Amino acid sequence: MHWFLLPFTMIATLGNSAPVKASGPHSPPVPSVVAGRVVDESGKGMENVGLAFTDTTRFSGYVDSNGCGTYHPRETVWTGPEGRFRAELPFTPVEVEVAEAPEDFAGPREPQLVILGKEVEVTLKRIHWIFYEGQVLDEQGAPLPQVRIDPYARTDDAGRFKLKLHPDSPPEKFRFRKIGFKPILVPAGELAKVVLRERRTMVTVKLLDVKTKQPSGDTYRINAYRGDELLSYCSAGDVTLTHEPTAAECTLDADPGKVELRVEGAPVRKIIKVDAAPQVVTLEVPPRQP
Repeated sequence: MHWFLLPFTMIATLGNSAPVKASGPHSPPVPSVVAGRVVDESGKGMENVGLAFTDTTRFSGYVDSNGCGTYHPRETVWTGPEGRFRAELPFTPVEVEVAEAPEDFAGPREPQLVILGKEVEVTLKRIHWIFYEGQVLDEQGAPLPQVRIDPYARTDDAGRFKLKLHPDSPPEKFRFRKIGFKPILVPAGELAKVVLRERRTMVTVKLLDVKTKQPSGDTYRINAYRGDELLSYCSAGDVTLTHEPTAAECTLDADPGKVELRVEGAPVRKIIKVDAAPQVVTLEVPPRQP
């Protein structure tokens, strides 16, 4: 009868051996060691580069070492001297991508596959920036400060600007905008000297509470339209948010003619006739719902 005990003994022994299971979407994560190097195109090691390792096979409420929740298990590893790195991750990574790199370098466009047991090598390529600089003047030749070059920069007090743009798909034209002047589009090859010639009429908009008839305590954006064309906009309300000199007031500009004023978030529309002289418009708005 003793031979009947043998299979049961073997089963009990195997049950206590705690075999390693294959990792799957619902199985516990398997700690993994990742190591390798980040270099530039000449093979020089790149220090202080952040590499994001991700397990794309899992969906969970994973929280990384910085306390941030991630869609997939994900951790960032930083390179040290000579661009080398080594770290133990609480999951098995499937891919790696460059999360942070020096300003003048960029990593591969697509994530790289991670093969456990094989060192990871990532190559950064130098970005060949495109630089533009110039000056913006009015028609009398006076420098114009705080002219916005959408969406990149503003001119300084001398009307000068410098642009540093990524070489991928640089714009063919740049939009220059300053309140009181009609915006213009300037080709990329003509930025050395930009002149804003056409002036616009200044329109000051005051917002009153429709019930109290007092200056509105809420903040609204006011748009000026001619047909479907957005001419200009401004924000009125709390001066700490709008940076306007007066609460519940702001100034926009428009070409002479009929202009429709729309208040964002409020059912208020008003047609005004803009002439050459500065003017003041009062709009009544309902308080925003809490």
